[in-house]
Amino acid sequence: HNMASEVGEPSKWVKLISQERHVFYVDRECAMISGTIKTMLTSGFVESKDSEIQFPEIKSAVLEKVIQYMYHKVKYARGNQSPPEFQIEPEMALYLLMAANYLDC
Repeated sequence: HNMASEVGEPSKWVKLISQERHVFYVDRECAMISGTIKTMLTSGFVESKDSEIQFPEIKSAVLEKVIQYMYHKVKYARGNQSPPEFQIEPEMALYLLMAANYLDC
């Protein structure tokens, strides 16, 4: 039983669900990199109550890569040096571009 949710504190984790219904648990701080997710979690949408967001238009492999990017961005955001390049497979580039555009990240 999670004490935080009983006192109205949002969960530390956000549940993102892909087109194939795979569930990804993402640290809330990382998920908030996405403007779209941040809006959904902070604007009284139904998603903000249960910290669960479904993306029926984003395939699991693409959503997983976007999540890796979110963690990459948070990990290197506090550093002074420029982060290492985030590796993207060429065959996934277009899907990632569309997902990142939709997710605003």
